[in-house]
Amino acid sequence: MKFNKNTLFEKFLDDGEKILYVAHRHFLIFKFDSAKTIAFGLMLPALLYIIFPNFLLFAIGWGILGLLRMGYHFIDWFYDVWILTNSGIIDIERNGMFDITSTRVDYHMIEGISYNIKGLIQTIFRYGEITIDKLGAQTAVVLKDAASPKKLERKILKYQEKFVHSKSIRDHDSLKSMLSDMIAYHVQNGKIKEQ
Repeated sequence: MKFNKNTLFEKFLDDGEKILYVAHRHFLIFKFDSAKTIAFGLMLPALLYIIFPNFLLFAIGWGILGLLRMGYHFIDWFYDVWILTNSGIIDIERNGMFDITSTRVDYHMIEGISYNIKGLIQTIFRYGEITIDKLGAQTAVVLKDAASPKKLERKILKYQEKFVHSKSIRDHDSLKSMLSDMIAYHVQNGKIKEQ
Protein backbone atom coordinates (compact mmCIF):
# COMPACT_ATOMS: atom_id res chain seq x y z
CA MET A 1 0.00 0.00 0.00
CA LYS A 2 1.37 3.38 -1.04
CA PHE A 3 1.24 6.02 1.69
CA ASN A 4 0.87 9.73 1.14
CA LYS A 5 -0.41 12.52 3.35
CA ASN A 6 -3.89 12.28 1.81
CA THR A 7 -4.22 8.79 3.32
CA LEU A 8 -4.63 10.46 6.72
CA PHE A 9 -7.79 12.24 5.52
CA GLU A 10 -9.53 9.30 3.81
CA LYS A 11 -11.60 8.54 6.90
CA PHE A 12 -13.54 11.78 6.25
CA LEU A 13 -14.59 10.71 2.72
CA ASP A 14 -17.82 9.12 1.56
CA ASP A 15 -17.87 6.07 -0.72
CA GLY A 16 -16.63 6.89 -4.22
CA GLU A 17 -15.20 10.23 -3.15
CA LYS A 18 -11.64 11.18 -4.15
CA ILE A 19 -9.35 13.81 -2.69
CA LEU A 20 -8.40 16.40 -5.31
CA TYR A 21 -6.57 18.88 -3.08
CA VAL A 22 -5.86 19.47 0.62
CA ALA A 23 -5.72 23.15 1.68
CA HIS A 24 -3.82 23.78 4.91
CA ARG A 25 -3.40 26.93 6.89
CA HIS A 26 -0.20 28.79 6.00
CA PHE A 27 2.93 27.16 7.48
CA LEU A 28 3.89 30.51 9.00
CA ILE A 29 0.94 30.12 11.42
CA PHE A 30 2.51 26.91 12.76
CA LYS A 31 5.75 28.84 13.30
CA PHE A 32 3.93 31.67 15.11
CA ASP A 33 2.04 29.21 17.32
CA SER A 34 5.13 27.22 18.19
CA ALA A 35 7.55 30.15 18.75
CA LYS A 36 6.74 30.41 22.48
CA THR A 37 7.07 26.65 22.87
CA ILE A 38 10.49 26.70 21.20
CA ALA A 39 11.65 29.54 23.44
CA PHE A 40 10.22 28.37 26.77
CA GLY A 41 9.86 24.64 26.19
CA LEU A 42 13.13 23.79 24.41
CA MET A 43 15.66 26.62 24.58
CA LEU A 44 15.06 27.55 28.23
CA PRO A 45 15.63 24.00 29.59
CA ALA A 46 18.80 23.74 27.45
CA LEU A 47 20.00 27.05 28.89
CA LEU A 48 19.14 25.93 32.44
CA TYR A 49 21.13 22.73 31.89
CA ILE A 50 24.13 24.74 30.73
CA ILE A 51 23.92 27.03 33.76
CA PHE A 52 22.92 24.32 36.29
CA PRO A 53 24.24 20.93 35.07
CA ASN A 54 22.98 19.24 38.27
CA PHE A 55 19.38 19.69 37.07
CA LEU A 56 19.81 17.39 34.07
CA LEU A 57 16.70 15.28 34.78
CA PHE A 58 14.60 18.39 35.32
CA ALA A 59 15.86 19.91 32.04
CA ILE A 60 15.19 16.63 30.16
CA GLY A 61 11.64 16.42 31.56
CA TRP A 62 10.97 20.04 30.68
CA GLY A 63 12.40 19.48 27.17
CA ILE A 64 10.18 16.42 26.65
CA LEU A 65 7.14 18.48 27.62
CA GLY A 66 8.31 21.12 25.11
CA LEU A 67 8.59 18.48 22.37
CA LEU A 68 5.11 17.18 23.18
CA ARG A 69 3.77 20.72 22.96
CA MET A 70 5.49 21.15 19.56
CA GLY A 71 3.80 17.94 18.40
CA TYR A 72 0.47 19.33 19.56
CA HIS A 73 1.01 22.55 17.57
CA PHE A 74 1.94 20.57 14.47
CA ILE A 75 -1.11 18.28 14.71
CA ASP A 76 -3.35 21.29 15.30
CA TRP A 77 -1.93 22.99 12.19
CA PHE A 78 -1.90 19.87 10.00
CA TYR A 79 -5.48 18.81 10.72
CA ASP A 80 -7.06 22.26 10.36
CA VAL A 81 -7.77 21.87 6.63
CA TRP A 82 -10.22 21.98 3.79
CA ILE A 83 -10.35 18.79 1.74
CA LEU A 84 -11.47 19.45 -1.83
CA THR A 85 -13.03 16.31 -3.27
CA ASN A 86 -14.77 15.42 -6.49
CA SER A 87 -18.19 16.14 -4.90
CA GLY A 88 -17.60 18.90 -2.34
CA ILE A 89 -15.48 20.47 0.36
CA ILE A 90 -14.90 18.99 3.79
CA ASP A 91 -13.85 21.48 6.46
CA ILE A 92 -11.95 19.79 9.29
CA GLU A 93 -11.24 21.84 12.38
CA ARG A 94 -9.24 20.49 15.26
CA ASN A 95 -9.68 22.10 18.69
CA GLY A 96 -7.30 20.18 20.91
CA MET A 97 -6.24 16.56 20.71
CA PHE A 98 -9.66 14.95 21.04
CA ASP A 99 -12.04 17.53 19.57
CA ILE A 100 -12.52 17.35 15.79
CA THR A 101 -15.32 19.12 13.91
CA SER A 102 -16.10 18.24 10.31
CA THR A 103 -18.43 20.22 8.02
CA ARG A 104 -19.33 19.21 4.48
CA VAL A 105 -20.36 21.58 1.71
CA ASP A 106 -21.33 19.94 -1.58
CA TYR A 107 -20.44 21.92 -4.71
CA HIS A 108 -24.07 22.35 -5.71
CA MET A 109 -24.77 23.93 -2.27
CA ILE A 110 -22.18 26.71 -2.61
CA GLU A 111 -23.87 30.09 -2.83
CA GLY A 112 -20.73 32.21 -2.83
CA ILE A 113 -17.04 32.19 -2.07
CA SER A 114 -14.77 35.04 -1.00
CA TYR A 115 -11.37 35.65 0.51
CA ASN A 116 -9.93 38.38 2.68
CA ILE A 117 -6.27 39.36 3.12
CA LYS A 118 -5.70 41.93 5.87
CA GLY A 119 -2.51 43.61 6.93
CA LEU A 120 1.09 43.81 5.85
CA ILE A 121 2.19 40.33 7.05
CA GLN A 122 -0.71 38.57 5.31
CA THR A 123 -0.09 40.55 2.12
CA ILE A 124 3.64 39.78 2.07
CA PHE A 125 3.25 36.07 2.84
CA ARG A 126 0.00 35.67 0.84
CA TYR A 127 -2.33 34.15 3.37
CA GLY A 128 -5.75 35.12 4.60
CA GLU A 129 -9.28 34.02 5.37
CA ILE A 130 -11.43 32.26 2.79
CA THR A 131 -15.19 31.93 3.27
CA ILE A 132 -17.82 29.76 1.61
CA ASP A 133 -21.47 30.74 1.93
CA LYS A 134 -23.67 27.67 1.96
CA LEU A 135 -27.01 27.84 0.17
CA GLY A 136 -29.83 28.34 2.68
CA ALA A 137 -27.54 28.31 5.72
CA GLN A 138 -27.11 31.17 8.16
CA THR A 139 -23.47 30.36 8.90
CA ALA A 140 -20.50 30.29 6.57
CA VAL A 141 -17.61 27.83 6.41
CA VAL A 142 -14.30 29.62 7.06
CA LEU A 143 -10.66 28.58 6.75
CA LYS A 144 -8.59 31.14 8.62
CA ASP A 145 -4.99 31.83 7.64
CA ALA A 146 -5.30 29.86 4.38
CA ALA A 147 -2.20 29.77 2.20
CA SER A 148 -2.76 31.55 -1.15
CA PRO A 149 -6.50 32.15 -0.74
CA LYS A 150 -6.91 33.52 -4.29
CA LYS A 151 -5.47 30.31 -5.80
CA LEU A 152 -7.64 28.24 -3.47
CA GLU A 153 -10.74 30.17 -4.54
CA ARG A 154 -9.89 29.49 -8.21
CA LYS A 155 -9.37 25.78 -7.50
CA ILE A 156 -12.72 25.51 -5.74
CA LEU A 157 -14.50 27.27 -8.61
CA LYS A 158 -12.78 24.98 -11.14
CA TYR A 159 -13.75 21.83 -9.23
CA GLN A 160 -17.29 23.16 -8.75
CA GLU A 161 -17.62 23.78 -12.50
CA LYS A 162 -16.39 20.23 -13.29
CA PHE A 163 -18.84 18.77 -10.76
CA VAL A 164 -21.83 20.74 -12.07
CA HIS A 165 -20.95 19.84 -15.68
CA SER A 166 -20.61 16.11 -14.94
CA LYS A 167 -23.79 16.19 -12.82
CA SER A 168 -25.78 17.78 -15.64
CA ILE A 169 -24.48 15.13 -18.07
CA ARG A 170 -25.44 12.36 -15.62
CA ASP A 171 -28.87 13.94 -15.09
CA HIS A 172 -29.36 14.28 -18.85
CA ASP A 173 -28.40 10.65 -19.46
CA SER A 174 -30.67 9.36 -16.69
CA LEU A 175 -33.59 11.48 -17.94
CA LYS A 176 -33.01 10.19 -21.47
CA SER A 177 -32.94 6.61 -20.17
CA MET A 178 -36.10 7.15 -18.11
CA LEU A 179 -37.99 8.62 -21.09
CA SER A 180 -36.81 5.78 -23.29
CA ASP A 181 -38.04 3.21 -20.74
CA MET A 182 -41.42 4.97 -20.48
CA ILE A 183 -41.89 5.00 -24.25
CA ALA A 184 -40.87 1.34 -24.53
CA TYR A 185 -43.32 0.43 -21.77
CA HIS A 186 -46.20 2.25 -23.45
CA VAL A 187 -45.36 0.75 -26.86
CA GLN A 188 -45.33 -2.76 -25.32
CA ASN A 189 -48.66 -2.23 -23.62
CA GLY A 190 -50.23 -0.88 -26.80
CA LYS A 191 -50.90 2.60 -25.46
CA ILE A 192 -48.73 4.12 -28.18
CA LYS A 193 -48.86 2.74 -31.69
CA GLU A 194 -45.66 2.24 -33.64
CA GLN A 195 -45.44 3.93 -37.03
